[in-house]
Amino acid sequence: MRLLLALLAAPLAAWAQVCPPQQLQAARFTPGEALSFRLDLLGADVGSFEVRVESAPASERPRAALLLRSRAKTSAFVSTNVARYEAFATVLLSPNFLPLRYREDIDEGEVHKAQEVDFPPAAGKLAVRATKNGEPDPFQLEASPGVREMLSTLYLLRAQPLQPGQPVCIEVFAGRKLWRLEGKFVARETIDTPLGRFATVRLDATAVRTDDANVKRGAHIWVSDDERRLPLVAIGEVRGKVLRAQLVEASGLPRRRVAQETRKIGR
Repeated sequence: MRLLLALLAAPLAAWAQVCPPQQLQAARFTPGEALSFRLDLLGADVGSFEVRVESAPASERPRAALLLRSRAKTSAFVSTNVARYEAFATVLLSPNFLPLRYREDIDEGEVHKAQEVDFPPAAGKLAVRATKNGEPDPFQLEASPGVREMLSTLYLLRAQPLQPGQPVCIEVFAGRKLWRLEGKFVARETIDTPLGRFATVRLDATAVRTDDANVKRGAHIWVSDDERRLPLVAIGEVRGKVLRAQLVEASGLPRRRVAQETRKIGR
């Protein structure tokens, strides 16, 4: 989760020029898909991140089509010797893959924080219903109509045309702040991962906090160059340290696509 926060993100006044509406490929993700990532710092295991695609609850249809659900947590060693961190998040998505409602619950040591927000912003304001240890802590942020949260951003990156030179520019709400994620798919590369060898397209991106342009991070993300568009590896700078997320398990994928990938790996 902290890696995703770091990967997301210059001044909002220039947003309309920097991030014009983009023509994206249709985002088709299958309910039941589950992705598990291992997080490491210089090779040391620091935690895990899991995300799952579900059908929208019947009570939310037809305005909603999918629900993304995630869990991030520190490893046992980090929790015991440094600090415990665990986060749960969900986002309800419309049929055209726009966020409708986002909810997160975070435990950092003995502190519990929660946030809930509806999309799109009302009159340019993103109203966040937040609490800290049960006490109300609401706030508002100026945001453009296209703002989204970090979970659907991960999937939106998978829906981009995977062509070198394809630009990416997304406004993202994460960690009580707004960020601008801007970058470009730059190269086709074959990489080795915990799941085997994959042909990929690499995204090089820069994340900048919209209220403080001095807070920026560099990031690289490798997406499988096939029908599944798996986010295989992400590497980013977090507070001066390099954190890596690697996909270690993927389930609930269509059998035909799994078979295709198996043949590719076996070549």
